[in-house]
Amino acid sequence: MDRSNLTKDIYHLRRENNLHRQHAITFSCLGKLGSANHPELHRWKRYLQILIRESLNERSVSQYPFIIGLAESGIVPSALFHQLLREQGIHAGWICSTRRPSRGIHFRESHSHGPDHILPLPSRQPTELWFVDDEITTGRTLLRLALNLCRMTDVRQVRFFAIADTRSFSHAGQFGPILENHGIAHSVHTLVQLKQRNGGDQNAGTLLEDSHQEIRMSVPDETPESDWHFPRQRPGLRNQSDTPVLFSDSLPIRINGKGSILVVGEAVDIALRLVQLNPLLSFRHVTLSPWETDHINIFSRLDIFGKYYLYNYHDLSPPLHILSDPIDSEIGTEVGRLLAEKGFRVEHDVSK
Repeated sequence: MDRSNLTKDIYHLRRENNLHRQHAITFSCLGKLGSANHPELHRWKRYLQILIRESLNERSVSQYPFIIGLAESGIVPSALFHQLLREQGIHAGWICSTRRPSRGIHFRESHSHGPDHILPLPSRQPTELWFVDDEITTGRTLLRLALNLCRMTDVRQVRFFAIADTRSFSHAGQFGPILENHGIAHSVHTLVQLKQRNGGDQNAGTLLEDSHQEIRMSVPDETPESDWHFPRQRPGLRNQSDTPVLFSDSLPIRINGKGSILVVGEAVDIALRLVQLNPLLSFRHVTLSPWETDHINIFSRLDIFGKYYLYNYHDLSPPLHILSDPIDSEIGTEVGRLLAEKGFRVEHDVSK
């Protein structure tokens, strides 16, 4: 498959209220600017298979690889990676970070609009770690997380996968030697290399000043499971070691017929599976990402409580369905209200 065709699936954007990182990118598979449908997700699986094939040609897979995605943009690509490995008979685990109260290790993604993450620890000893994200921006967060997880799990093999690599020359040059100095074998695999558009090397600095800073254990006072649909099947709470895909074909949430799912935040893992099970559905992500309306890739925007955003709502195809976890129900309700003001009709909330 020719990865040069990816150009039409990459959108260059401008961040809002971020002078240090004005430029941003997103990808069609994430459903943030346009709806992601069944054929598109299948096409992206074929693209991601290129990275898996390249990596396995370099080094064979060990007994139990563990896939790690970062919320929220890393959920879809890491889910597709997990599916691909399991379809090839590779027994792989899968976890994703969450921005909600949960058990695991707390870390900060300093450049993010939602910097605080919690990552559940694997319940089974992995033999290697596979980080899967949409973009490697500086590599700083992935590097710190990899060093700490390798120390905690006594793993010495790591692979990094991303759709795009936008690291500066300086950051990319520091990445490998730091891992090697810690005795960690690694490889980096990306579909496209994009020119650094956030000031080049002027803010490069030292990629890793303290490998252990901002990493600590998080144990909430109360269980967060009531905040999630299907908490035992979600990668933000559980180790997905025994589930071939996120949900089985007997998924208890169903939408018959066609339509667009407007999915809030981290519930995008459910929307992904629903669309894969029903070719007449698509999903649009109600996201935390704050981007400017540029009249190039973004023509309309709904602001939900100044925290979540729905882009290009003008081209949504009815019927519309809202999907949110219980913790985000207020967000979902507000999305429906705002769309009703714009003349749209929301058929029902898929979570009910």
